[in-house]
Amino acid sequence: MKWLNEQGSLLKDFLAGGFRRTLWFCTLGLLLTVLLGVGIGLLVPEQAAQTMNSFMEQIEQSGVIASDGQMSVFALLMNNWRAMLVSAAYGFLPFLFLPLISLLTNGVLLGMLAALFMAQGTSLLAYLAGILPHGIFEIPALVFSIACGVYLCRNMCRMVTNHPGKAPLLAVLEDLLRVMVMIVAPLTVAAAFVECYVTPVIMALFL
Repeated sequence: MKWLNEQGSLLKDFLAGGFRRTLWFCTLGLLLTVLLGVGIGLLVPEQAAQTMNSFMEQIEQSGVIASDGQMSVFALLMNNWRAMLVSAAYGFLPFLFLPLISLLTNGVLLGMLAALFMAQGTSLLAYLAGILPHGIFEIPALVFSIACGVYLCRNMCRMVTNHPGKAPLLAVLEDLLRVMVMIVAPLTVAAAFVECYVTPVIMALFL
């Protein structure tokens, strides 16, 4: 228990430091990309529909949806964890800031989906019913994992250029690991269960 309290204290200090700016930057970035997705969906609905169809095909091929049409909690959880870890691990490559690609992709997809609902005359309440129940957990987990990648990439850039603001890589990885284990992992577990068992029930009330 003492060790866990120490880890929680270290996590709190890290979140209150420089990581907080990165987190807010990624949060704002996600909001802007959602608006971008809405704009694209309204201006070129055919392209938006095609993109969403391709995305749904990828979901089906990932094994998340079982043969009976039901979502598998375990498969969904593994898929989400893999996506979150990859988003963070991209930060090892300096200068490219590849985690932002994940931010752009997810934000635009969320916006496009909203635009398609509006174009079809479907209530946005149905859209929110399909997104918010598990999105309350999954979207913050996504933002935290991407912020970890961006923070890591920024420090890698400083290490390569020998910037005076660089931090020891091991210390950075320890801080980011706490974020992934103590914040991202629990959020993704909650999101997977809600998406499989709660979201379909709520969506059925609006469709």
